Amino acid sequence: METEKIHISRIMPGDVVLHNNKEMTVSKKDITRDSFMGICLFGDCYRIGKMLVTKVLYTRALPSL
Repeated sequence: METEKIHISRIMPGDVVLHNNKEMTVSKKDITRDSFMGICLFGDCYRIGKMLVTKVLYTRALPSL
């Protein structure tokens, strides 16, 4: 399992992230925007965008021909 740290604004629905040490798939309703806190993911603003989100990268093996 590969991971990368990215800014919260680059998270899209369908991405898998590590949130509270659990793999969670992000849906459209999980990403909210607040006028005071900014972008929130699962209700967490990730320190108003200062803390990076850990995105899980799944690689799929291609069949050999």
